[in-house]
Amino acid sequence: MLPISPFIPEIIQGLKQHTNLVLQAEPGAGKSTALPLALLQQLDLKGKKILLLEPRRVAVKAISFYLAKQLGEPVGKQIGYQIKNEKKRSSETKLEIVTEGILTRRLQADPELHDVALVIFDEFHERSVYSDLSLMLCMEVQETLREDLKLLVMSATMNTQMLSNYMGHAEVIECPGRSYPVTINYQAPKHPNLPIEQQLLSALRTALGLEKAGDILIFLPGQAEIKRCIARVKEHYAHAEIVLLPLYGGLSLTDQERALERDQAGRRKIIFATNIAETSLTIEGVTCVIDSGLERQMLYDAASGMSRLETKTISKASAQQRSGRAGRTQAGTCIRLWSEAKHHSLSDYQIEEICVSDLCSSVLELFSWGCVEYQNISWLTPPPEAHFNAAKKVLRDLNLIDTDNRVTELGKLAVALPVHPRIAHMLLACESVEEQLLACDLAALISEQDILFQNKDCDLDKRLIALKDYRENSTNTRKFHGLNQTRAKQVISSAKSLHKLLPKLGDQLKPWAAKLLLSAFPDRLAKLRSNGSGRYLMANGKGAFLFEEDPLFDSPWLIIIDCDAQRKEGRIYSALSISQDDVINLLGDQVIEEDHFDIDLKTHHISGSRQKRIGAIALASQAITDIPADAFSRCLKQLIEKQGLKVLNWSQACEEWLARATWLGQYLADFPVLTKQSLIEDMESWLLPYLSDARSMKALKEIDILKLLMSSIDWNDQQRLNKEAPTHYVTPNDKKVPIRYDSDQGPTVSVILQEVFGELTSPKLAANKIPLRFELLSPARRPIQTTSDLANFWNSSYFEVAKDMKGKYPKHRWPDKPLEEKAGRSIKRKS
Repeated sequence: MLPISPFIPEIIQGLKQHTNLVLQAEPGAGKSTALPLALLQQLDLKGKKILLLEPRRVAVKAISFYLAKQLGEPVGKQIGYQIKNEKKRSSETKLEIVTEGILTRRLQADPELHDVALVIFDEFHERSVYSDLSLMLCMEVQETLREDLKLLVMSATMNTQMLSNYMGHAEVIECPGRSYPVTINYQAPKHPNLPIEQQLLSALRTALGLEKAGDILIFLPGQAEIKRCIARVKEHYAHAEIVLLPLYGGLSLTDQERALERDQAGRRKIIFATNIAETSLTIEGVTCVIDSGLERQMLYDAASGMSRLETKTISKASAQQRSGRAGRTQAGTCIRLWSEAKHHSLSDYQIEEICVSDLCSSVLELFSWGCVEYQNISWLTPPPEAHFNAAKKVLRDLNLIDTDNRVTELGKLAVALPVHPRIAHMLLACESVEEQLLACDLAALISEQDILFQNKDCDLDKRLIALKDYRENSTNTRKFHGLNQTRAKQVISSAKSLHKLLPKLGDQLKPWAAKLLLSAFPDRLAKLRSNGSGRYLMANGKGAFLFEEDPLFDSPWLIIIDCDAQRKEGRIYSALSISQDDVINLLGDQVIEEDHFDIDLKTHHISGSRQKRIGAIALASQAITDIPADAFSRCLKQLIEKQGLKVLNWSQACEEWLARATWLGQYLADFPVLTKQSLIEDMESWLLPYLSDARSMKALKEIDILKLLMSSIDWNDQQRLNKEAPTHYVTPNDKKVPIRYDSDQGPTVSVILQEVFGELTSPKLAANKIPLRFELLSPARRPIQTTSDLANFWNSSYFEVAKDMKGKYPKHRWPDKPLEEKAGRSIKRKS
């Protein structure tokens, strides 16, 4: 008896009483196998069927065949399934198992799900974009069209409370799994940069030495690591009774199923898997798991509209799922290639796919459903709004939605196709049967794994030709092109799902392909930046590059299909070359003619050109010698923002006037706050409008900037500035001495001491708030005392100064009664 069996009556009763139910069942409980059959037999479906959603195609087929076998029937009768390009079902089908993307398309075609009584979401913790979207739409159906539709969400590790709240406080049932104790061993590498293959060999020696010899399941981040590790292990265990098997999403379903089944020769299996093996799939005979602790994740970059693969550390929930694989049939062991301390630092759950993915397909689905406002969508986990807006822009550029976010007629056709909206647009842009057939091949090549074994180059045209030759002569083509026959068959199968007739491809292959691909990726048209560089500028403004050994290296023009979304430049993985003539012919209506002006920040030289552009790419350029005034102003603005006001006719008088104004603004609340930065930010009001006659830097240097600067404040404030922050101090004997407005020391005047006899107190500025600071000089004009309080100076420290100065300057006046002395020359008058 499976662990789920005692809970089945409670689950059935819960579904009878409520429309929504959450089931948390640990691995091995039987939630994917025993429960669906029990629901099929014991739940009143009222003539409708159960839809069971699985996140992976291989799980759909494996579960379908297992359940059909339990009923003693072939697949396609009571138990049916549908995956990409393949389905087996009939009018007798009562339990249909599908991948999550299938459901969203069914909902668009049949919003009521008229023949479905119950939708089961299995392994929901994987949180794919389609699982989130499917649950959201199903709940909308419940609320508006089908109150009787029942939803059951199942998983082993997830935040059940959050999910329950989202589903209207749905009841949560927890079921333990059938698992045996799993011993956890931590084997962190001695050196942090030790290659994964080397770490694995050490762990594998431990695993193969365990007493209870069973199959070994190794979790690795991706296909490349799997291939490297298998090659390395073969070097050490080539003659052992061991079979090495890969398991990842890019394999054919037949090869994936081979890894799941027991070896026919009874050999011990070592399975090298990605996180495809975490859940859903039961792999018989595994007693040991070696976990790298890594996974590969596709991350979307909203700025470029492209995605990049990154290797990430897994979550605690994933680590638990992986280790549980070792204890399904007996006690097992899990060897983790990290430390126990690091394990405690892992996040509880992995980040939801909807937060890091391209949302074009999801947004088109939502808009077709009638959900158009980000804030009004009932997200289980809201994605970044920038990703949502980036998807809207792509859909709008492809004419799949209009400016009011309404789905266009073209968009309605696109949402029904099982491909990305870009690819759907390409398929729908065809103008002939031949183009449509070619577009189907392109769609399959872009969507499936690369059909060439040596896939270091990125030339999509090479793949098209290889596929054509394979159809015509499969025997010779594999050797000539290095074709992966399994993948080629999968591409042909995908293409056949879109068309039935093979295309008659001739000399016009590339121009047709270019036209079709440009309809899907107009923003990824790319032009070579400079000969020999392999660096490209795309129409969307982003950069990309090719390695020198790539056959397309230095092609003048490319249409980039797949590119790593790095911040500066991404590596190109798939592209098609195109001539400039074809670019003009195909995108002539998108060519924009505009004048462009730029300024050299070093020489201050302004250059102009009349450019023809497609997006950020310049097609042609003609020099403009006569720089218009408005263009000069724009370039000048750019220059001032970069280098400051010094590029103007900025004199010492300008510097002194601004220093006074800046200082006064600190003390008078109603006086304008003026600084160099504020002037730069406000230059369009006080400066640029008055430069209409200047069209060169030479002419600019002849303009009186001080006059414009003074006019930046009104007449009343100019008068207040002159009064409260004067340019000069007038001594008692009417001599004018300039005042320095120092930002640190305040207004300061340097004056020979004898010239301020008669100035009994320090004058005050800024509406009598701040005293003038005196730097008193000796007859030789050297500072001898600094004070902001003359009254105190005359009554105290003056006498010490006078005593010292009498010895140095005996011919000068140092009176004992300074308050009675008159200002004037410092030297004594002759008696």
